[in-house]
Amino acid sequence: MALLALLLATGALVMSLAGSPPRGAVPGATMGRGEGMALAAVRSDPEGRVRVPVSDRLPARLPSSGVPAGWEVAAFAGEASIELVRNEGRVAVRLRSEGTSFALHRDVVVDVREYPILTWTWKMARLPAGGDVRDSARDDQAAQVYVVFPRWPSPRTSSDVIGYVWDTRAPAGTTLTHPRAPNVRIVVLQSGGARRDTWLRERRNLAEDYRTLFGGQPPRVGKIALMIDSNDTRGAAEALFGDLAFGRAGSAQHTDIPIAMLR
Repeated sequence: MALLALLLATGALVMSLAGSPPRGAVPGATMGRGEGMALAAVRSDPEGRVRVPVSDRLPARLPSSGVPAGWEVAAFAGEASIELVRNEGRVAVRLRSEGTSFALHRDVVVDVREYPILTWTWKMARLPAGGDVRDSARDDQAAQVYVVFPRWPSPRTSSDVIGYVWDTRAPAGTTLTHPRAPNVRIVVLQSGGARRDTWLRERRNLAEDYRTLFGGQPPRVGKIALMIDSNDTRGAAEALFGDLAFGRAGSAQHTDIPIAMLR
């Protein structure tokens, strides 16, 4: 599974978790590979949220192709197509797949006991025809958000992962354990093309989801990834993502899709 090569290769994350948050950072949250980036990226907004921007710096002109500032790319099949754009009044990152598989990722160290709520916006522009997260031979999705919870002493092999996806066929509310990766749980938030070309705001209580999916209390978050793929179905997919944010419980109306069971 190409995704695991990215999500479980913690790299600089190990150093981030081993030390204390940089002086001046928001308690419970650090980001990036250097102190300057961490201080810039984790300042809370007026609503007390810790934003994870789709780009730490805006280019002089939009659209702008390439990897946004603050992120890295991992390409698993074919070449990554990434573009920073302005869409319906918001800055977003557009991912396009033509039989490819790739992800944007960045280190984000957050204590979900303080910031359990993860929110983001996304828009699906094209679904991979026939994609189905329940079928390993057709496991393609237009939009995917992954959260990694590193576990010691072997974070590369023991980390827990929650993936929130927009699937073509699997119904919204479907949850499953990946057949080749027992430490990865998938939650289908959106399904099918009825909401194509529509910006949607998602809100998840990570602490509750972790307890439901894995049992016990969650460790700190260590990495965030945005992914798209259509390599299994050999088709095309396209999605846009807006900024992500971690927030405190009770900061907004709860609109999660309940997780009833794994299947």
